[in-house]
Amino acid sequence: MKVFMFSLLLLATSFSYAQVGIGTTTPSDAAMLEISGVTTAGAYKGFIPPRVATTANQASIAPTTTDIGLMVFVEETGCLDFWTGTTWESIYCSGGPSDIWINEFHYTNGGTDVNQFIEIAGPAGLDISGYYLVRYRADTGQPYGIILTLSGTIDDEENGYGAVSVDANLRNDTSGFALVGPDGKVIQFLSYEGTITATGGPANGLTSINVGVVENTSTTATQSIHLTGTGNSFMDFSWSTSATGQSTADLKNIGQTFN
Repeated sequence: MKVFMFSLLLLATSFSYAQVGIGTTTPSDAAMLEISGVTTAGAYKGFIPPRVATTANQASIAPTTTDIGLMVFVEETGCLDFWTGTTWESIYCSGGPSDIWINEFHYTNGGTDVNQFIEIAGPAGLDISGYYLVRYRADTGQPYGIILTLSGTIDDEENGYGAVSVDANLRNDTSGFALVGPDGKVIQFLSYEGTITATGGPANGLTSINVGVVENTSTTATQSIHLTGTGNSFMDFSWSTSATGQSTADLKNIGQTFN
């Protein structure tokens, strides 16, 4: 029995100092962990890092100053983030620095719904021809209405960033919209008054991110749901409802600073 226990201890000690390989029996001496992308059947596979749905989920991780190097992929922003010891920094965001984002919208108000629109923001000079918006309903998960195509270039409203809007007939129940790039890939899938799991269209299989604020019969036709804060990407801002008269289609939002 003593010999058996000693053997187990010796084996555990040797593993604690050895390189570990997943998919390979010959991991590099320079790596503590090496993962091979080739399966035993000869097919290639990728690596998926830990994923969180939103920046709020990311904040709940609550890393400390000793957790430098911690990495997660945030689905809401499309960014692979790195913990510096004091803050999260993006290593890479899908689409690169020329990403555009949904910046403002208005979907319902007291009386007949008017002035409904969706606004896109991004770097000035970006040709948004080929980008488009697809509206989704929650009850079926399917797109509704025609595709909303975007065109032209984004103007420079502040520090190399601006906004462009498109008129949109939007539902006043749980609904949403997907911003899609020229390559057909979904850049954002947002919703209001709840979440949506898409069952068709470009966002098929994706679950929307609920903006978390709503409009109702007390909302006026000159109000909107919009991003506020300071920055130059979607993740820098937070959703808010505007005051009467502060809907700013085609212009950066009240309370928003591009830097």
